Amino acid sequence: MTGDPKKIRIAIKYCGGCNPDFDRGDAVARMLERLSGTVAVVQLIDDSADMLVAIEGCPTACADLSGYKGDKVVILSSREDVEAFYSDV
Repeated sequence: MTGDPKKIRIAIKYCGGCNPDFDRGDAVARMLERLSGTVAVVQLIDDSADMLVAIEGCPTACADLSGYKGDKVVILSSREDVEAFYSDV
């Protein structure tokens, strides 16, 4: 999902999933479907990313985000966070 300059370019980073409180993969699939006209997924190391969306399975939010060099990081650690993200995009 890359290439459309009108879409918000997001990089997605998952935590390791050691103790997830929700189905992270399903949440991202639903998010990408719902926002298909708004966002495009790019690689974490892509300098064109507008934001990093960190999909954290629990409130600990321990994923290493150091590979992302941009300014905007959104941490989603619950279904409620994912739902709230829709209105922020």
